Amino acid sequence: MTFGDELRAIADLLARREVDAATADEFAAHLAAARAVLESATEVARADHDRVGPLRGTDNVVAPPLVFGAPATRNGTVVVNAIARCGDRYEGPPGLVHGGVIAACFDEVLAVAQRDAGIGGLTRELSVRYRRPLRVGEALVFTAWVERDDGRRALVLGACHVGDELRADAAAEFTRPR
Repeated sequence: MTFGDELRAIADLLARREVDAATADEFAAHLAAARAVLESATEVARADHDRVGPLRGTDNVVAPPLVFGAPATRNGTVVVNAIARCGDRYEGPPGLVHGGVIAACFDEVLAVAQRDAGIGGLTRELSVRYRRPLRVGEALVFTAWVERDDGRRALVLGACHVGDELRADAAAEFTRPR
């Protein structure tokens, strides 16, 4: 397990545990010691998004994380894919992943698809259609591809499956910066 995995496991436990004052104090002391160790580490000029980014950062407690696989080609179109398991800290309705988290994951996956296609745009609009509930802990498989690019704006589509079942889909327009 990486330390990012450990931090996510701790965050999920905190979402489901009552902690008494003595335990909270002991835990805070351990965290302060861990922070001191990190503060002594060498600072980097620019953070590695795959390591510390808010949605795919393997060392980021906030990230599910989204784990990207190698792109595939379907009918001549490059398709980006990523898998995520959203733990207890992402719960909205009981037992289900909060819809805003799913939207954020789509924004990230669709952005990677357009970036990898050389567009380099910024999200102008994102719409998500939730077809079926997404449960905490399920393996969420996201795919995305560029549907259309007119040189200024690109339409990128995506899907989220659990197993063979489509649970959500999304569309985003990306605009190239001027």
